[in-house]
Amino acid sequence: MAALTGALARPPAIVLVEGEAGIGKSRLLREWLAAPHQSTALVSVCPPLRESLTLGPIVDAFRVIDRPASRLRLTELAGALRPLFPQWSADLPPALEPLDDAKAARHRLFRALDELLRALRVDVLVLEDAHWADEVTLEFLLYVTSRQQSDGPSLVISYRPEEVDAGSLLLRLTSRLPAGVTQLRIALAPMRPEDTAALVSSMLDGNPISQEFTTFMHERTGGLPLALEESVRLMCDRADLVFRDGQWVRLKLRELQVPPTVRDSTRERVGRLSPTARQVLRAAAT
Repeated sequence: MAALTGALARPPAIVLVEGEAGIGKSRLLREWLAAPHQSTALVSVCPPLRESLTLGPIVDAFRVIDRPASRLRLTELAGALRPLFPQWSADLPPALEPLDDAKAARHRLFRALDELLRALRVDVLVLEDAHWADEVTLEFLLYVTSRQQSDGPSLVISYRPEEVDAGSLLLRLTSRLPAGVTQLRIALAPMRPEDTAALVSSMLDGNPISQEFTTFMHERTGGLPLALEESVRLMCDRADLVFRDGQWVRLKLRELQVPPTVRDSTRERVGRLSPTARQVLRAAAT
């Protein structure tokens, strides 16, 4: 939190938050957004669709804007935004003449979106799960990055490194950062055993947990916060935890059921493996 806040206090900034599913990327960003600060932030999440929607995450980020576009200082260029924001059609400038060159039309649209961000005085643009973003969205982020100035927005981008394809434009964003821009990469790692004990204790009224229970939970969840939280909730629902001799213990440590949330997340990740990799995984699991 301190590193994230410090970087964004020196705009323009690009903050990359990376880590595997369930490691706490979204939680970190929610905590920052909930903290008191003077920044105006737009937040969007890239959904895991089979086919990503062109510029969908960027358009969705503007849904929270409740000011009419007529109150913004926009040029005629903003007429290019009419197809993206039909709800503002009465307030936006007239539509522009179509261009025959698709690349020129895309560049004009990027300029209009950048103008809208600056007219709204957006300080921070947050994009979560960028590994699922469409190419046009990533191209727009590269465009914003190339034009970052003191009056432009900072970027906060979260993603899973293991799910970024070798040819993804996200690699250009994470490897070719411009000079003069505050840069920060936050790589979240699994929790240590003592952190595991603290998190489980915080979910159980702050009372301590036994060393045996701590070791068991840490080994079974690999220190992954999501897996740990869901496992503790499942055991609470099953009345599998008891408070004995001033600490929480588990009735039976022989097995740990897999919570549905963790199960589905694992199936999603396994589904992207090659047939050979899945065969090896099944053998290892057996």
